[in-house]
Amino acid sequence: MYVILKMIKFSMLVFFLTACAIGAPDPNEVSKREKAKRFTDVAVEYLNSGDNVNAKNWLQKALQYDATYGRGYSVLAAAFQAEKESQLAEKYFKKSIKVEPNSAMFHNNYGAFLFQQARFAEACAELELATKDPFYNLRAQALNNLGRCYDALKDSEKSARAFQRSINLGGRNGYALLSLSKSLMGAGEIFKSHAKYSEFLDLVAVNQAQHSAESLKLGIELARAAGDLSEVVSYSLLLENLFPKAYIKYKESVQ
Repeated sequence: MYVILKMIKFSMLVFFLTACAIGAPDPNEVSKREKAKRFTDVAVEYLNSGDNVNAKNWLQKALQYDATYGRGYSVLAAAFQAEKESQLAEKYFKKSIKVEPNSAMFHNNYGAFLFQQARFAEACAELELATKDPFYNLRAQALNNLGRCYDALKDSEKSARAFQRSINLGGRNGYALLSLSKSLMGAGEIFKSHAKYSEFLDLVAVNQAQHSAESLKLGIELARAAGDLSEVVSYSLLLENLFPKAYIKYKESVQ
């Protein structure tokens, strides 16, 4: 799944409206929100350096200034997640969503957490909410997360739809391309499957993706469907050299 800490680190914009009786912004409330943001920024730096104790201390201070600052709760959840404190992590992920229910980032973070807990149906529901915001700057990655989630639920139709939407938004991801290629091949769309596989190979060529046993087995099957025996041999040799145990199982399965 996309790393939560990175999403927190690079998604720092918070929009808010406060008003007093005559409709003008209350300077004190703005000041509290700004202090909460700055304290949370410091906490993120500590968290990224592995200092969870100081990170949590700064987050407590941030939330004392503004108890409705959702990002503070989300970062605090990430701190507890790093410590394997799943119940506390979930508590604060939920709090971040409670105070800012329309935040795509918070739904994505919580969905990623639920995915790691193997709570796939709940994870997919949160990730669906994350992908609804057309202005979410990490929407392509959220859609990729959603595709993986539906893969875990064995829902190939929804998985393929999410992956294709991710790719349409510029989120070219090796896992997504392989999943689409495999789905298309299963549907008998060999030409389209091969096209997606070629895109995956382009990523491999520039070290943005790596072959797995599954990708090489798919390469063998596509080459076999196309009648390209030299490619069959080439992918088979790669599978044998890189993943010998998987090669033996595959060879036994096709005999």
